[in-house]
Amino acid sequence: MVAWLIRFLLGLAVVAVIVLAIGSRQTPQSATPPVGSGGSVPPTDVPVAPGPTREPFVERVVSRVARETQAPYPTSTPLPNGAALVSIVDFGYLPGVVRIHVGQTVVWRNDGREEHDVTGADWHSGPMEPTVDYRQTFGVPGEFRFRCSIHPDMVGTLIVD
Repeated sequence: MVAWLIRFLLGLAVVAVIVLAIGSRQTPQSATPPVGSGGSVPPTDVPVAPGPTREPFVERVVSRVARETQAPYPTSTPLPNGAALVSIVDFGYLPGVVRIHVGQTVVWRNDGREEHDVTGADWHSGPMEPTVDYRQTFGVPGEFRFRCSIHPDMVGTLIVD
């Protein structure tokens, strides 16, 4: 019985707070004086014209744009007979898989704009600026993987028959 009485009093208090909140709201006053006042009444709630906003927030977005692949540079140095050419263009080896015969030479040429290298299991070209060649002759059959140690996602495969 006491619990119901407490609930009733709490409900009555909530209703009283709502009635007071609604009753205390101000009604908008008009900017014109009331009729019959005989004078001008200064307006209390004059709407303010909107002004310029602050400088807008601009979020800087950084994105990567793929560069156009350049055509290989012409060279005056002829390739050895039976040599295979691997072009290093920006961030990839073209072709990625090379097939040669035992005793043939592979020429890696940096045709891109970045510095690269060619690293195998037991050979390394060293840093190669653009237009630099690296040659390696393979006398043992097998499958050899090579990569760029500067850009680890650049990989290729050499198959020697």
